[in-house]
Amino acid sequence: MSEMQQFRISMRGFNRQDVVQYIEYMTNKHKSQLDQLSTQLQNTKEELEKAKAVKPDAALQQQLEEAQARCAELEAKLAAAEIPAGQELEIYRRAERAERLAQERAAQVYAQANAALAEASLKVQSAVDGIRSVAEQASAQLQNAEVQLQEAVDAIGAIRPEDE
Repeated sequence: MSEMQQFRISMRGFNRQDVVQYIEYMTNKHKSQLDQLSTQLQNTKEELEKAKAVKPDAALQQQLEEAQARCAELEAKLAAAEIPAGQELEIYRRAERAERLAQERAAQVYAQANAALAEASLKVQSAVDGIRSVAEQASAQLQNAEVQLQEAVDAIGAIRPEDE
């Protein structure tokens, strides 16, 4: 993980400034990796929140719960900040895989939600067309009944003797 550091030798051991600089370098490097993992974790959380907004099916819900559990696990590790130097790269890779899986799952949820929305839109349009057709038929029958009623009123008026 880290490159071999050559310290200058002084009378009582290693040069103090070299050791301090190396410790600062390693601290900054570790902090930047922690910051990067924090950023990735935050991005994954945001994606999970977006995914929660869509109503997934049972299988996707389980995948989402698994991703949330993984996210909680990563949060616990980050909070502890007790990452041994040799495991930092492996943890970074796992976090990267978890983020990639979360993105793929979110894309699947979005695709399914869009498909469901398109299907619902088609059904609504079909229902609107059916209602429109029935309304037009009912309107035509009502007009026909009106004409027949007027003809009946006219016929009754023609039959009725006129009052003198």
